[in-house]
Amino acid sequence: MNKEEKDFQIINKIYSILRDSTRRKILSLLSNMKLTADDLTKELAISRPAVEKHLKQMLDIGLIERIADTYPTLKYLYTIPEPSVDLMSNIQDSIEEFVTSIKDDYSRRLENEEQLYLLGMSSKERYESIKEKYRSILEKLGS
Repeated sequence: MNKEEKDFQIINKIYSILRDSTRRKILSLLSNMKLTADDLTKELAISRPAVEKHLKQMLDIGLIERIADTYPTLKYLYTIPEPSVDLMSNIQDSIEEFVTSIKDDYSRRLENEEQLYLLGMSSKERYESIKEKYRSILEKLGS
């Protein structure tokens, strides 16, 4: 397997992890502090085996780390290592740029369609239909 194929597999694994809202919530919680699996179970209100399954998937690709804490008793703390913090920051920046680009594009399209309607080059029905569709999309994107 060449480097491109390995990189593609890693990217796919990262995106499959980020697609799940529970794993995103775990990452969000771990970005603020080190937590045990029990802490996460309480915070997420899901079963311990479910939490462990999510943690294992993220541990397997190095997105999070498990650290042994022996005082006063042995427990494992989960945290996000620095490279993953950087990765998450870069992904967040890319997503924000993408959403901004989509918002700008739909706003521009809506303005263009409005101009066509005002100039008599588009029907009222078409304009209203596109206006509703685009406004719905923009609302979903948080505009």
